[in-house]
Amino acid sequence: MRAVVLTGVDGRLETTEVEEPVPGPGHVVARVRACGICGSDLHIATAYGTPGTIMGHEIAGVVEDVGAGVDDRWIRGTPVTARPFSSCGQCRYCRGGRPDHCRQFHLLGATRPGGFAERILLSADELYALPASLTGPDQALIEPLAVARHVLRRTGFGVGEPLLVLGAGPIGLAVTAWARALGAGTVVVSDPMATRRDLAATLGADAAVDPTADDVAEACRSALGGAPPVVIECSGKPGLINQAMTFAAVEARIGVVGACMSFDTVFPFTGLQKELDVRFAVYYDRQDFVDTLRALDDGSLVVEGLVTDVIDLDALPDTFASLMTGADTGKVVVVP
Repeated sequence: MRAVVLTGVDGRLETTEVEEPVPGPGHVVARVRACGICGSDLHIATAYGTPGTIMGHEIAGVVEDVGAGVDDRWIRGTPVTARPFSSCGQCRYCRGGRPDHCRQFHLLGATRPGGFAERILLSADELYALPASLTGPDQALIEPLAVARHVLRRTGFGVGEPLLVLGAGPIGLAVTAWARALGAGTVVVSDPMATRRDLAATLGADAAVDPTADDVAEACRSALGGAPPVVIECSGKPGLINQAMTFAAVEARIGVVGACMSFDTVFPFTGLQKELDVRFAVYYDRQDFVDTLRALDDGSLVVEGLVTDVIDLDALPDTFASLMTGADTGKVVVVP
């Protein structure tokens, strides 16, 4: 089958032929309908990716082949998405629904073959049926939307609360959409890229601020009437956690979901003086996937416009390279 693989540590990709996956016990093979490009894919490609890796973990597909012992729900032709996990299945984290903390955890697209291919091997235990209402490239949004739901859950975000979102990449945009769906008060989004600020406004932001030209703290005071009680850091750039603490109100909650891949510095006295709660969030639990699928199906979660680019496997290497240089886009989805 055709797939796009990592060629080396410089992050370059190439389209090639690889062996077809075969489902063993408890697994299915799905034909990939859509797979999103995540910011973490850019980190994987340059930080610790292995040559030959098939990346991509924001997966939607159709079951094509079923291994032994798989539940009867997952028959051939069933549209599915998946938590892109592989783990031992026995430890307390696996039993508790958080296999991403398992000692034997593997992420599809990092240490196991991912979705930048025509077909993918998936664990039947991690499958979720896609509703008939969800079609096209938006099918690939379940995983990043579940990430956004999880960080808002971690911060204890509530109805009517104002919110500041730092970074309007795909996760920041997903947080914005979820905040609006959950009944947020005023939402302010900060991002230096014009296209992403426009997308944030489309998805529910009341104000979109350019941090390179505007005073974010003043924009919050103007829009919110004061400092934000909830700040979500979505960019992963060094210095942003400290900025979140600076912008936040007294006794605010800060959610950190941006993947910073270098050492960073904060001024602890800011957090001490304000008595801030800072919570980090990674991945999601099963409820985040269920909530996302339900909200998309009933129309309460609106994501129209989040996907800005749809490409095929042949276009993926060049598109991936442009994203690594900071292309001003929303979510890019690969449709093999």
